Amino acid sequence: MPLSRRQLIQGVSALPFAPVSAAALSADPFAGSAIAQRHGSVALPDKANFPIEGTYINAAFTHPIGRRTREATEHYIQSRMLEADRNWPRQNPRDEAVSQFAQLINAQATEVAVVPSTLEGENLIGAALGVGPGAGVVTDQFHYDASLVMYGELHKRGMPLTVIAARGNRIDYPELEAAITDETRLVAVSLVSSATGYTHDLKTVCDIAHRKGAWVYADIIQAVGAIPVDVKATGVDFCCAGTYKWLMGDFGTAFLYVRPERLPSLKRVQLGWRGIKAQTSHFLPFDPPGALTVDWELGTDTASIFEVSTPNWSALATIVGSINYINDIGVVAIRRHCDPMLRRLQEELPRQGFAQLTPPEFQGPYVVFASQGIGERVRKLLKEANIHITVYKNVLRISPSVYNEMGDIDRLLRILRA
Repeated sequence: MPLSRRQLIQGVSALPFAPVSAAALSADPFAGSAIAQRHGSVALPDKANFPIEGTYINAAFTHPIGRRTREATEHYIQSRMLEADRNWPRQNPRDEAVSQFAQLINAQATEVAVVPSTLEGENLIGAALGVGPGAGVVTDQFHYDASLVMYGELHKRGMPLTVIAARGNRIDYPELEAAITDETRLVAVSLVSSATGYTHDLKTVCDIAHRKGAWVYADIIQAVGAIPVDVKATGVDFCCAGTYKWLMGDFGTAFLYVRPERLPSLKRVQLGWRGIKAQTSHFLPFDPPGALTVDWELGTDTASIFEVSTPNWSALATIVGSINYINDIGVVAIRRHCDPMLRRLQEELPRQGFAQLTPPEFQGPYVVFASQGIGERVRKLLKEANIHITVYKNVLRISPSVYNEMGDIDRLLRILRA
């Protein structure tokens, strides 16, 4: 049965920590990446763009909006004030935002749709694939907790479901392969686990699934913008990301990627005006004669199938500003800036007795550690020091970004030693 994030977090304090090897800590897994290699005029750490009060090392919870991003949002709001007669349904930030996100993951804009949230995108993919009795899902303990609940509810209605248990804070890929059967329609994973920081080798997951006739959905909200994501190199079939974490945007919008070869096999499960390419009525004066309804033509691209109604244009204007900012740094440069801080945490916290939940060789943009009762011990101290990280009952998640420096990590470590 699927485990909730709460069950996982309350149980991880019993897990042993793995020693950190020097090789694992010094490796640069993205040294040869072709994605987001742009390096611009932004020097890191960039504290001027993020006037945050206190020490914020919690970007995996939600990334602050920077001054430059705010300017993009304000420009949109000003346009809405002054250009009342603009054809907003057709002239809005949607296309530019989609184009920028597509470039960030090495996709084409026609392969991306705008949806309200990451989990909504995953729901849509499951419905479009027809998961249910005879068409099951394989996932793992590290997937997003609400996704596990969603698949658990479908399992109650007869959908085959296998949840792979973690072993040594990792997912065993031979076990994943063995779990995929003729009834498996979809393998669903979080590229980076929000609960433990474990980062899948997405290409390996896709190779396994495709070899056995299944397709792969990846929740990439805790990856894109912080580490390189390449949908073509990995072969992932579907992925989705909301914009309020490492994309540095706002709430209420997400991007859903669909591999174009998969579109003909997907059912259209919702329909709104965004999916209609042409229509003709027959009841108004001077209309051509016809049926009591309208004549219509539906689009067949990703947006036509998955976009239903008016998206959050304000959030899309915001993301145009934030992805421009990310590109002015380069995703690889962002990763390299944060790596020394993550290595420091991986070196120091195990010495203080913290169980290491994030394997260094499978590490994304943050680290997670467990210690029984740590929340009760440090929550007040962190508040008094104005240091912000994610704190659960037995778990800490620490996620530096472009505005952090080693001094922020030092301040946190002093509190955790207390």
